[in-house]
Amino acid sequence: MSENLSNRITKVLIAGAGVGGLTAALSLHRRGVQVEVYEKYKGMQRHTTGFTLWSYAITRLQELGLGPSEMETVGTPVEVMEIRNQKGRLIAKMPIGEVSRELGADSYEIKRPRLLEAIESQLPEGTVRRGVECVSAESSGDAATLEFADGSKATGDLVIGADGIHSNLRASVSGPSELRDSGYRGCSAVTDYTSRDDLAHFHIDIWGKGGKAGIADVGEGRIRWYLTWKTKLDNEMQTREQLLSAHQGWDPILLEVIESTPESEILHHQFFDIAAIETWRRGRIVLLGDAAHATTPFAAMGANMTIEDVAVLTEQLEQAPEVDSALAAFEDARKQRTEDIVSKGQSMARLTQLHSSFAAWLRDQAFLHMPEKETEKVTREMASGE
Repeated sequence: MSENLSNRITKVLIAGAGVGGLTAALSLHRRGVQVEVYEKYKGMQRHTTGFTLWSYAITRLQELGLGPSEMETVGTPVEVMEIRNQKGRLIAKMPIGEVSRELGADSYEIKRPRLLEAIESQLPEGTVRRGVECVSAESSGDAATLEFADGSKATGDLVIGADGIHSNLRASVSGPSELRDSGYRGCSAVTDYTSRDDLAHFHIDIWGKGGKAGIADVGEGRIRWYLTWKTKLDNEMQTREQLLSAHQGWDPILLEVIESTPESEILHHQFFDIAAIETWRRGRIVLLGDAAHATTPFAAMGANMTIEDVAVLTEQLEQAPEVDSALAAFEDARKQRTEDIVSKGQSMARLTQLHSSFAAWLRDQAFLHMPEKETEKVTREMASGE
């Protein structure tokens, strides 16, 4: 632990035990700081969901001590991402593995519960306290206090709000904010599927007319998949049979994977983001991840942004001469970048789910004829987080 950090911060309280909260806890623990994490849910997430972690986020996890043995349990490296039209025709192929390794680390398809378990296993027993909801926070001088739903409180040198898109601590920092409905709904699942060896280390994005789908290998003979659609179609997409019926004529591999999934494992989602808030910090309280900049999944950057938030925050806490200037530097470094990605998510939602047949055809033709160098450039931008 750096001398600066040890002189200024000895105890940090974190609201939320998701990717952001646990990663922040581990990063601070590695620097010798006492950490307490409070999570409103009593148990770990039961359903398995997944997401993509790009090379730059994997590098950050490696810096925290998640090595090859841990990564083998939480997911699998991506070699190729294919973009297909809804009938299954290939329109672009992105060399994710090759580019990621040039950047220093593979990109991975992740099983979310496994990642959380792997991070938490690196923390001292008792760090995470479940069934405790954080409702607000106050800052006074060199201390910050969390208040819980039962009326009790805890005080530390710093409070980190990592309590997600429905953050209670956001109001304590920047006042009331409303979720913005993206206009899209969706579903996802992780299922056992070993019928196709050619899906190993693949991620397939299917850009359709009025909807989008994805399939990805997450290791251990399991495939994660997702579907999205316009809100007005939500009542037609509630059961597995409705999903299959609505997607007849789409890429056959998508239908095979959906059919292999037990109905009880299909999760339904609403997609929201938030408008840019005025500030992420007040006194000794700071927000990160979805609490600060909730985005839709269409830019495929949510968890990646959160992990990078943690890395930048802890680096600034080490380097800056005082906590206030560290929090200011963190916000300056991350706020505009994450707001740009939220906007990109909105643009990607429109691009990948065009409702006009002609517009969708033009989009597909543009990607089909994209020069190889341009495809590699786009791949590098995603994998590096630039």
